[in-house]
Amino acid sequence: MRIDDRTEQLVRDTLHWVVKRDADGFDAALKSFPDQATREAALTLVVAVCGFVLMDLHGARPTPQQVAVLAEEIGRMESWASVSADEVAAFMNAVVGGRSLTEDLAPEDVVVLGFVVAGSLLSARPLPEGEWWFNYLDRVEAAIEAAG
Repeated sequence: MRIDDRTEQLVRDTLHWVVKRDADGFDAALKSFPDQATREAALTLVVAVCGFVLMDLHGARPTPQQVAVLAEEIGRMESWASVSADEVAAFMNAVVGGRSLTEDLAPEDVVVLGFVVAGSLLSARPLPEGEWWFNYLDRVEAAIEAAG
């Protein structure tokens, strides 16, 4: 997957507000995407990030039970974004299962869930001393691009 520089920066800016748990900044960042093509590219990227990090966290494709445990944690940590554990689980199960994201979720919820789950996964992952979520995101994006 080729990651467009402009889209990548908008995604990073939006993830910043998720990591900060700032609802107003997050809402403003979501509105900053200039067109439908950029919004679709951004969603494709955050879904790829979610899938990669989920598999990286578990060393393989997580089971529905592992997803449920993680979804409970994300639902609790990201209550500021009004996402439920059930929605988070449905989103993550669709991502790791390669299913349509709108099969069990409303299209307008998919974008919010994509960014909230990606930001939460990136920021909650234990990292070596002196490393930040965006350093991990650099490695995730490099792996996504290398995978094609």
